[in-house]
Amino acid sequence: MKNLKSVVIIALIMSVTNVISAQHDHSKMNMKQDDHNMMNHDKSMVKLNDKNLTKAYMHYTMINNALIEANAEKVQKASKMLVGILKKYGKATDAQKVAEDMASKSNIMDQRVIFSKLTTAFEPLLKDNVTEGEIYKNFCPMANDGGSYWFSNSNKIANPYMDKAMASCGSLKETFKSM
Repeated sequence: MKNLKSVVIIALIMSVTNVISAQHDHSKMNMKQDDHNMMNHDKSMVKLNDKNLTKAYMHYTMINNALIEANAEKVQKASKMLVGILKKYGKATDAQKVAEDMASKSNIMDQRVIFSKLTTAFEPLLKDNVTEGEIYKNFCPMANDGGSYWFSNSNKIANPYMDKAMASCGSLKETFKSM
């Protein structure tokens, strides 16, 4: 069972890496497996002032990408992984509660509503804590009956709230970067 979980985690990380690579138009992205089966960040990747916070943001982006794919099962798995890393981080009880709620939902529409709450809970964790790279805060005015924000590693819009027909709906509102 433990090996199966490791394989699933590695597969999710590799999947996210491919999406992020495409978003950044990188021709190469080096993958390296360390003791925690996490990816080795290159210069374009985001790093925050705490390694567990960096991992938590990576899991947030995994959820974001799973929502873009409209894959509710991947959202649940990534949410469960996020809960675990937020417990280790220990300074994000609001985000942890929202991630737990998201992990309990199997409907993509419910997950998208909760993702808006997760983004709100994540903002204070990200703002002023970036040490490398940039995080883009985006907004879709049509999401969730009044608009919703999300964070990404790319300044290109890939909307997690809308289906493929509206995948580019939204605009960049703010950029978080190291000072």
